Amino acid sequence: MKTSTIIVTTLFVGAAGIIVAALFATDKDSRATNRITRKGKLYKDYLIDKFYDYSDFVLHPLEKIEDKALRMNKYLDAKAIKIKAEANKT
Repeated sequence: MKTSTIIVTTLFVGAAGIIVAALFATDKDSRATNRITRKGKLYKDYLIDKFYDYSDFVLHPLEKIEDKALRMNKYLDAKAIKIKAEANKT
């Protein structure tokens, strides 16, 4: 299953849950409203944590590749300067 499908499905289910909760939670039943609000905040925190975990999972290998590319660039620049210096001597 694609990641975008999972994210869209999660958002859709969350929105549907909020709508259903709003329909069933009346103004008179503040206990139920507070419970729904608390669970909604917990769910939001859970989703944010999962998003950051996923972004770390995706970005960590990319950061390694970036570091390796920068080191290779420095090495090749130094090698190019050395070759230019040798070419200018002859």
